[in-house]
Amino acid sequence: MKRLVAWPVRALAWLMRAAVVSAMLLVLLSTLGQVADRHLVQSGFGAFDQYGTLGLVWLTFLGIAAAVRERANIRIDLLDHFLPPGAVRVKGVALDVAMAAVAALLVVVGWPLLEVGSFQVIMDTPFDYGEVYAALLAGMAVLVVFVVARLLDAASGHRLGLDAAAHQGAHDPI
Repeated sequence: MKRLVAWPVRALAWLMRAAVVSAMLLVLLSTLGQVADRHLVQSGFGAFDQYGTLGLVWLTFLGIAAAVRERANIRIDLLDHFLPPGAVRVKGVALDVAMAAVAALLVVVGWPLLEVGSFQVIMDTPFDYGEVYAALLAGMAVLVVFVVARLLDAASGHRLGLDAAAHQGAHDPI
């Protein structure tokens, strides 16, 4: 049962890692392509910057969600040294709830941006700015899934295995 419940979250985490690596490759290849084109080929292809920027935007928002899943995001724990362990847990839950609420709000508020952006073409590419805003929505939606999974796992006494990376100290394989 535990494996059946945890499998979708782990599969989503694996897809996020693959998407982050793909976005990194897009940024790298567009940068290298621009240098090669400018100094060797001189084809006049002008969309290298746009592809690199698109990859960087997707990398940023998907990377935020992946970092939250792996608990690799930056956090400040100044108060943790002064609070009892129970208060630290309550603070962590409160911050997770706040993070999920803000991310969900960004998805709801960002949806009109996606619709408006779909009318604005990115120069020299087949894409529009809807793809840029979709990165925000996708990253925040996946972040909500990961934080809710973390909260459900904590509420179950970590019996569901949804937050295994934080409790085993390693990346969770599928």
